[in-house]
Amino acid sequence: MLIDVFSVFREEANTNGIVFYYSGIVSQNVIKTMSDSLKQNLQQQDEKGARSRKVFSTFIEMIQNAMHYSPSVPDAGDTKEGSILVSKKEDKYYVICANFIQKQHETRIRNKLDPILEMSAEEIRQAYRAQLKNDQHSEDTTSKGAGLGFLTLARDSVEPIEYAIRDAVGYEDELSCFYLKATI
Repeated sequence: MLIDVFSVFREEANTNGIVFYYSGIVSQNVIKTMSDSLKQNLQQQDEKGARSRKVFSTFIEMIQNAMHYSPSVPDAGDTKEGSILVSKKEDKYYVICANFIQKQHETRIRNKLDPILEMSAEEIRQAYRAQLKNDQHSEDTTSKGAGLGFLTLARDSVEPIEYAIRDAVGYEDELSCFYLKATI
């Protein structure tokens, strides 16, 4: 990367309130290191209490999804990749994650997220409680929590969660890139 390009990236990051950004290999060790770094950044911003916990748990939920549900990157062994960003603008935190998904899972993900986007805050809380009590997830053998993570993100977000699924450049036939955003 050229110094000029990096300089522009750094200035844009500062202008857009980037608190934390990572893109690369995702593993338990990397998540632990990122978690420690984010905790320090939140402490430096004097962020305490419930909101800090929500930002942190949102971060963990998103990056663990990337690790657990992303396919290994073709031609890279058993490596899983993801990107995550935490930014603060005015009085809100934004947590955005991106990771690869297999094309075949696009519809399943949309079928989980689209109904949540239509729910009120109370409906999200009710669905979350119902899902906590539901130990029958046989209809979805791919997802460990059958959508509980998405409900958790929606419950903690002060604005509707957002998502997008785009073709993964270079892997268009087999992979897509899944983006997810929560506002705390």
